[in-house]
Amino acid sequence: MTRQIHDQLYGEATAQQAPFRFHCETLFSRSSLHRFEIDLHRHESFLQILCVSGGEGDATLNGDVVAIKPPSIVIVPPGFEHGFRFSRDIAGIIITLIPTALSPSAQAAARQYLARPSLLSLTGNSQQQRIIDCCDLIWGEFSSGHPARHAMMEGLITTLIVHLSRGVQLSFQGGETDKNSSRLDLLLSLIARHVREHKDAQFYADKLGLSQTHLNRLLRQQFGVSLQRLIAQRQLDIAKQELLFTVSTVQMVAIGLGFSDPAYFSRFFLRETGMTPRAWRLAEQHSLSNGTGSGDQASILASSD
Repeated sequence: MTRQIHDQLYGEATAQQAPFRFHCETLFSRSSLHRFEIDLHRHESFLQILCVSGGEGDATLNGDVVAIKPPSIVIVPPGFEHGFRFSRDIAGIIITLIPTALSPSAQAAARQYLARPSLLSLTGNSQQQRIIDCCDLIWGEFSSGHPARHAMMEGLITTLIVHLSRGVQLSFQGGETDKNSSRLDLLLSLIARHVREHKDAQFYADKLGLSQTHLNRLLRQQFGVSLQRLIAQRQLDIAKQELLFTVSTVQMVAIGLGFSDPAYFSRFFLRETGMTPRAWRLAEQHSLSNGTGSGDQASILASSD
């Protein structure tokens, strides 16, 4: 597999893509255009879920090569290098979404259980049929053209995230993993409760009975980020939700999130997104008002935003 980082859509110009919140296509439709091999690439904002129902192949996930045999799920979170080689009879779908488009509870589940690149074999997993059925429903809804299909898909994708989280948890149950899972559940609850108070790392470490070093090591193993990054991501998620779904001013959003200086909040938002809060809000509102968000006209199997 050629080692290359793509900075645009595989075979298409990035400028041709419309903004979107989620997208769905068959694995065969895009990979067949590239001789069933997708070069190594990464994207910073998309969570991708490959539902493999037939054929076989291999995935390179952050440097590790794993064999793909159906039925299985490949999870590719934002920011991780990945590539694929498929057999010519590959069957299944790929779902691409922006995590912040999920409900807060689904976002929390994705951050905890879908935060690292992984392959989940569905054979013998109690969530197998639920996951397969959900993928089928998502593809059917996406390709139907029915009115309000995107609203239906939002609910189906949330359901899929929950079933995948349970499937991942079941596949790694036992001993220290269970203990760490409980700790992370508690940490996410604490962050949700205190994120507006700007508590420091020691506060959370004390609540979990861990040293800051141990807590950060655990977070890097599970999520690939530090505690401060996890908190910043949660602050950003809340800010985006309030900017998009309320009429609060940027200053009101900043103060509500515990930023005493709205200018500092704007710098934080700009650093995290590359846009000011006002510019981001206008862009998202324009996207929603135009009905964009599906990305129907372009494949993003091998995109990089």
